[in-house]
Amino acid sequence: MTGAGVVDASAALSLVLSEPGSVVVRANLEAWRRAGVSVQVPSHFWLELANALIRRRQLPSSVVIAAIHGLDEFGLETVELSRPLVLLALDLADRHGLSMYDAAYLALAELLDAHLLTADRGLLAAASRHRAVAVPGEEHRLGEGPSPYSSRQPSWPRYRGVSAYLTRLRVEARGTSGKATA
Repeated sequence: MTGAGVVDASAALSLVLSEPGSVVVRANLEAWRRAGVSVQVPSHFWLELANALIRRRQLPSSVVIAAIHGLDEFGLETVELSRPLVLLALDLADRHGLSMYDAAYLALAELLDAHLLTADRGLLAAASRHRAVAVPGEEHRLGEGPSPYSSRQPSWPRYRGVSAYLTRLRVEARGTSGKATA
Protein backbone atom coordinates (compact mmCIF):
# COMPACT_ATOMS: atom_id res chain seq x y z
CA MET A 1 0.00 0.00 0.00
CA THR A 2 1.12 3.51 -0.72
CA GLY A 3 0.87 6.51 1.52
CA ALA A 4 -2.78 7.06 0.62
CA GLY A 5 -6.19 6.23 2.00
CA VAL A 6 -9.65 6.69 0.50
CA VAL A 7 -12.77 7.39 2.55
CA ASP A 8 -16.25 6.90 1.15
CA ALA A 9 -19.37 8.83 2.16
CA SER A 10 -20.77 5.91 4.16
CA ALA A 11 -17.77 5.98 6.51
CA ALA A 12 -17.89 9.78 6.76
CA LEU A 13 -21.62 9.60 7.53
CA SER A 14 -20.89 7.22 10.39
CA LEU A 15 -18.35 9.70 11.75
CA VAL A 16 -20.43 12.86 11.49
CA LEU A 17 -23.50 11.15 12.99
CA SER A 18 -21.39 9.78 15.89
CA GLU A 19 -22.55 6.22 15.24
CA PRO A 20 -20.73 3.25 16.80
CA GLY A 21 -18.56 2.88 13.69
CA SER A 22 -17.35 6.45 14.10
CA VAL A 23 -14.69 5.20 16.54
CA VAL A 24 -13.11 3.12 13.76
CA VAL A 25 -13.34 5.97 11.23
CA ARG A 26 -11.80 8.52 13.61
CA ALA A 27 -9.04 6.10 14.66
CA ASN A 28 -8.11 5.37 11.05
CA LEU A 29 -8.17 9.02 9.99
CA GLU A 30 -6.04 10.05 12.98
CA ALA A 31 -3.59 7.18 12.43
CA TRP A 32 -3.32 8.04 8.74
CA ARG A 33 -2.69 11.70 9.58
CA ARG A 34 0.05 10.79 12.10
CA ALA A 35 1.66 8.49 9.52
CA GLY A 36 1.59 11.18 6.84
CA VAL A 37 -0.92 9.25 4.73
CA SER A 38 -2.77 11.33 2.15
CA VAL A 39 -6.53 10.86 2.65
CA GLN A 40 -8.41 11.29 -0.61
CA VAL A 41 -12.02 11.39 -1.74
CA PRO A 42 -13.47 11.59 -5.24
CA SER A 43 -15.18 14.88 -6.04
CA HIS A 44 -18.71 13.47 -5.71
CA PHE A 45 -18.03 12.57 -2.04
CA TRP A 46 -19.09 16.00 -0.77
CA LEU A 47 -22.37 15.96 -2.72
CA GLU A 48 -23.16 12.41 -1.66
CA LEU A 49 -22.49 13.17 2.01
CA ALA A 50 -24.45 16.46 2.02
CA ASN A 51 -27.36 14.84 0.22
CA ALA A 52 -27.54 12.02 2.77
CA LEU A 53 -27.49 14.48 5.66
CA ILE A 54 -30.01 16.93 4.18
CA ARG A 55 -32.44 14.65 2.32
CA ARG A 56 -32.30 11.38 4.25
CA ARG A 57 -31.53 12.61 7.76
CA GLN A 58 -33.33 15.94 7.22
CA LEU A 59 -30.67 17.87 9.10
CA PRO A 60 -30.54 21.66 8.81
CA SER A 61 -27.89 23.09 6.52
CA SER A 62 -26.06 24.63 9.52
CA VAL A 63 -25.46 21.10 10.87
CA VAL A 64 -24.34 19.87 7.44
CA ILE A 65 -21.89 22.77 7.10
CA ALA A 66 -20.51 22.00 10.58
CA ALA A 67 -20.11 18.33 9.60
CA ILE A 68 -18.25 19.22 6.42
CA HIS A 69 -16.07 21.65 8.35
CA GLY A 70 -15.25 18.87 10.84
CA LEU A 71 -14.22 16.58 7.99
CA ASP A 72 -12.06 19.35 6.54
CA GLU A 73 -10.07 19.25 9.77
CA PHE A 74 -8.86 15.77 8.79
CA GLY A 75 -7.31 17.23 5.63
CA LEU A 76 -9.30 15.21 3.09
CA GLU A 77 -8.04 15.87 -0.43
CA THR A 78 -10.57 16.02 -3.24
CA VAL A 79 -9.67 14.25 -6.47
CA GLU A 80 -11.52 15.27 -9.61
CA LEU A 81 -12.90 12.34 -11.54
CA SER A 82 -11.04 12.26 -14.82
CA ARG A 83 -12.35 10.43 -17.88
CA PRO A 84 -9.93 7.51 -17.33
CA LEU A 85 -10.98 7.18 -13.69
CA VAL A 86 -14.68 7.20 -14.65
CA LEU A 87 -14.06 4.46 -17.21
CA LEU A 88 -12.11 2.41 -14.67
CA ALA A 89 -15.07 2.86 -12.29
CA LEU A 90 -17.39 1.65 -15.06
CA ASP A 91 -15.34 -1.53 -15.30
CA LEU A 92 -15.64 -2.09 -11.52
CA ALA A 93 -19.36 -1.27 -11.49
CA ASP A 94 -19.90 -3.77 -14.26
CA ARG A 95 -17.82 -6.52 -12.65
CA HIS A 96 -19.08 -6.12 -9.07
CA GLY A 97 -22.62 -4.79 -9.47
CA LEU A 98 -21.74 -1.49 -7.78
CA SER A 99 -23.27 1.91 -8.41
CA MET A 100 -20.96 4.20 -10.35
CA TYR A 101 -20.61 6.34 -7.21
CA ASP A 102 -19.34 3.39 -5.15
CA ALA A 103 -17.20 2.11 -8.00
CA ALA A 104 -15.47 5.51 -8.17
CA TYR A 105 -14.25 5.09 -4.57
CA LEU A 106 -12.89 1.64 -5.37
CA ALA A 107 -11.31 2.79 -8.64
CA LEU A 108 -9.55 5.63 -6.81
CA ALA A 109 -8.34 3.28 -4.05
CA GLU A 110 -7.06 0.78 -6.62
CA LEU A 111 -5.38 3.49 -8.66
CA LEU A 112 -3.60 4.84 -5.55
CA ASP A 113 -2.98 1.34 -4.13
CA ALA A 114 -4.69 2.70 -1.02
CA HIS A 115 -6.84 1.41 1.81
CA LEU A 116 -10.58 2.06 1.41
CA LEU A 117 -12.54 2.97 4.54
CA THR A 118 -16.24 2.15 4.09
CA ALA A 119 -19.43 1.09 5.89
CA ASP A 120 -20.96 -0.15 2.63
CA ARG A 121 -21.02 -3.96 2.61
CA GLY A 122 -21.30 -4.18 -1.18
CA LEU A 123 -18.21 -2.02 -1.58
CA LEU A 124 -16.38 -4.07 1.06
CA ALA A 125 -17.20 -7.25 -0.83
CA ALA A 126 -15.87 -5.77 -4.09
CA ALA A 127 -12.63 -4.49 -2.54
CA SER A 128 -9.81 -6.92 -1.92
CA ARG A 129 -9.21 -8.03 1.66
CA HIS A 130 -5.95 -6.15 1.98
CA ARG A 131 -7.53 -2.95 0.63
CA ALA A 132 -10.82 -2.78 2.57
CA VAL A 133 -11.15 -1.25 6.02
CA ALA A 134 -14.60 -2.08 7.40
CA VAL A 135 -16.59 0.36 9.50
CA PRO A 136 -18.79 -1.67 11.86
CA GLY A 137 -22.36 -0.78 12.68
CA GLU A 138 -25.21 0.41 10.53
CA GLU A 139 -24.62 -0.11 6.83
CA HIS A 140 -25.00 3.07 4.83
CA ARG A 141 -26.08 2.43 1.25
CA LEU A 142 -26.19 5.97 -0.02
CA GLY A 143 -26.87 5.26 -3.67
CA GLU A 144 -30.02 4.25 -5.38
CA GLY A 145 -31.57 0.82 -4.95
CA PRO A 146 -30.23 -2.27 -6.66
CA SER A 147 -29.12 -1.48 -10.15
CA PRO A 148 -30.68 -3.26 -13.10
CA TYR A 149 -27.18 -4.05 -14.37
CA SER A 150 -26.10 -5.85 -11.17
CA SER A 151 -27.44 -9.23 -12.31
CA ARG A 152 -25.79 -9.05 -15.73
CA GLN A 153 -22.57 -10.73 -16.63
CA PRO A 154 -19.73 -8.22 -17.12
CA SER A 155 -19.76 -6.95 -20.67
CA TRP A 156 -16.22 -5.55 -20.80
CA PRO A 157 -14.67 -8.95 -21.64
CA ARG A 158 -16.67 -9.02 -24.87
CA TYR A 159 -15.17 -5.70 -25.94
CA ARG A 160 -12.20 -6.48 -28.16
CA GLY A 161 -9.09 -4.69 -26.97
CA VAL A 162 -10.41 -4.11 -23.44
CA SER A 163 -7.23 -5.23 -21.70
CA ALA A 164 -4.99 -2.81 -23.57
CA TYR A 165 -7.55 -0.01 -23.21
CA LEU A 166 -7.89 -0.49 -19.43
CA THR A 167 -4.11 -0.57 -19.07
CA ARG A 168 -3.84 2.69 -21.01
CA LEU A 169 -6.58 4.24 -18.82
CA ARG A 170 -4.77 3.23 -15.63
CA VAL A 171 -1.58 4.89 -16.88
CA GLU A 172 -3.53 7.98 -17.92
CA ALA A 173 -5.40 8.12 -14.59
CA ARG A 174 -2.15 7.87 -12.61
CA GLY A 175 -0.97 10.94 -14.45
CA THR A 176 -4.03 12.92 -13.36
CA SER A 177 -4.72 11.44 -9.88
CA GLY A 178 -2.12 13.55 -8.15
CA LYS A 179 -4.06 16.71 -8.94
CA ALA A 180 -6.08 17.02 -5.75
CA THR A 181 -7.95 20.17 -4.83
CA ALA A 182 -8.90 21.44 -1.41
